[in-house]
Amino acid sequence: MHDTPRFLSAALALAAGATLLACTATDDRPDPPDEVEAAAPPADADMMARMMELATPGDAHAELTRMAGQWDVHYRMRWTPDAEWMETTGQAEMKSLLGGRYMLESVKFEMMGTPMEGMNLMGYDKMKGEYTSLWADSMSTWWVTSRGKEQKDGSIDFRGTMVDVAGERPFRMVVRHESDDLIRGEMYDTIPPHGEIKVMEMTSKRRK
Repeated sequence: MHDTPRFLSAALALAAGATLLACTATDDRPDPPDEVEAAAPPADADMMARMMELATPGDAHAELTRMAGQWDVHYRMRWTPDAEWMETTGQAEMKSLLGGRYMLESVKFEMMGTPMEGMNLMGYDKMKGEYTSLWADSMSTWWVTSRGKEQKDGSIDFRGTMVDVAGERPFRMVVRHESDDLIRGEMYDTIPPHGEIKVMEMTSKRRK
């Protein structure tokens, strides 16, 4: 069981302290009428319990934590369906953050001879039952976000909006954890007039 997030603990402590001050403060004023007291309902214990449950990492977060470590990554990329595939390699480091609630992936590789760095912040939203991804890299100054659900075959199908100089359009990423030491990914872009095409394949192997 993980500790309660500090910000939530602080908020609860502040609320409790304010309530205590309100209850212990005394003066010569008469008690408020019953209708005023009725306007301040007691705290909803069920809601608080639900908040605590949603704030506690679960099985999906434990699976993410298992990805921590050093990885070697092989990439295949293309920009149009009739273009030849380009191949390159890179390295990735994955670290668990915030008590196992998120996984930070830092990657380095070359794209068309240009060194590139990127980072992906991945988590699991227990409220919506979805995985979350937040990507940024050294070739842009903006984030690309996506959300995904686990499929029947165990893969995670992320969907989001690609943002670049060509505009905004749907994209998706399929991630398959084949073992603790092997992860495969496929990225699909939407390119008029072709529609959705595969533009990237990634194979990540844990460095021994």
